[in-house]
Amino acid sequence: MPPPGPVVPLLLLLVAAGIAGVASGEEKEVQEEESFHLPITPPVVPESADERREHFRALQDKDQMRHRRVLRQVPALMSNTSTFELPMRSALNIAKVGVYLVVVRIGTPALPYSLALDTANEVTWINCRLRRRRGKHPGRPHVPPAATTMSLDEGGNGRPPVKVIKNWYRPALSSSWRRFRCSQEACANLPYNTCRGSNQNTSCTYFQRVQDGTISSGIYGQEKATVAVSDGTMAKLPGLVLGCSTFEKGDAVDSHDGILSLGNSDASFGVTAARRFAARFSFCLLATASGRNASSYLTFGRNPAVHGPGTMETPMVYSAVNVAYGFRVTAVLVGGQPLDVPPEVWDDRQGGVILDTGTSITCLVPAVYDPLTAVLNSHLAHLPTAHVDGFTDCYQWSFAGDGVDPAHNVTIPSFAIVTESGARLEPDAKSIVIPEVLPGVACLGFRRIDQGPMIIGNVLMQEHIWEIDHLAGTVRFRKDSCLNHHQLNKNASSSPAAHRAT
Repeated sequence: MPPPGPVVPLLLLLVAAGIAGVASGEEKEVQEEESFHLPITPPVVPESADERREHFRALQDKDQMRHRRVLRQVPALMSNTSTFELPMRSALNIAKVGVYLVVVRIGTPALPYSLALDTANEVTWINCRLRRRRGKHPGRPHVPPAATTMSLDEGGNGRPPVKVIKNWYRPALSSSWRRFRCSQEACANLPYNTCRGSNQNTSCTYFQRVQDGTISSGIYGQEKATVAVSDGTMAKLPGLVLGCSTFEKGDAVDSHDGILSLGNSDASFGVTAARRFAARFSFCLLATASGRNASSYLTFGRNPAVHGPGTMETPMVYSAVNVAYGFRVTAVLVGGQPLDVPPEVWDDRQGGVILDTGTSITCLVPAVYDPLTAVLNSHLAHLPTAHVDGFTDCYQWSFAGDGVDPAHNVTIPSFAIVTESGARLEPDAKSIVIPEVLPGVACLGFRRIDQGPMIIGNVLMQEHIWEIDHLAGTVRFRKDSCLNHHQLNKNASSSPAAHRAT
């Protein structure tokens, strides 16, 4: 949404009028008992119901600013040298889903929502409770309450049912929500918009289907987030593009309140926040199977934790086919030996290699997948096999995270992805062969895809801290358990995520 035009204070108008009078030779001294008059025009209240609602919301905003002695003043602009952090945790032991949840406070008043971290997405959306208006915008077929307890797993075989609490965003209750309309240029520039005309009263609608089949549709608006900045103050992060989702479909949509997009797009939360915080963000991915109470942080701004022992750095490549970030790979080493992969496989024109926190299992094209799994399977071939949906190579085997099991004569070989700068991503054995996919079953953590881009998923990224630095054009990473993170802001909220298993 373009910024509103400048508001000219009455005092400046009076000064300008005086200057004009001097220039025209009409200056005169004001005599006692003389008076002068200025016209006062009453505000025009729009006739349209939607426009009337926007009008009175603007009046409410003005009143809140005027009575700042009563309402705490939260600054709208933040220093480029400040930082802020958002708490993050793995959802695997919370909702049995391989994503990472970030708690973000959205709207005015600010309410917490648990959003799935997605570095390859450009649409931030929250499941939305929207009042239906015929001909204006789509509405949810049934109107849920503000929070709903949903069952993700009915249990069985001695397992208790897994339930989560979903929070619903309600734009009618947020004074900072501003919906986009199809007639606005900003709407035309938003991804996945489905506007068919430029009717001023028609909401800017969208429909998004991502690679894993997840669907979200609804209307676009502009919102604010409230964040705890490193100096201990609370601040408003304005200008966020938010999808108010009135329909969601997908395997994981019931495990979170929406998506937090970090992709390389003007519409993403990541780019909007990074513009105000040193043009960079970082995140430390806990082990996917970490405990429910373990948490880490998504950080915007300079994060000293990135620059520790063993930090790797490599030039960043912006994907040509989507909004993800990646880097150029030159080799994959297994047991210290390079796989026999033709060099052209790593060419950016073939899609290259991207980082995607929204994908769990690393996806490789046949020229990489086939020789890699052949080597790994040679270390496991003497074990009984197992079948697990979504995986190709699984074995009846339980092992500790180091991958060395003399009792079963198994040693998982070392694994490394080598980048063009010589930086090496060397994940632990539990990222290569995933333990306990089912009780007593381990599976190779790779999936075969027909064509690029190849995807490094969050299982391979776990227990590393990652930084995307737009200004330097680099990706930085290093091994880190993410359990002993030095919180930049001691006063930041440490409240638990909105999703709690019951």
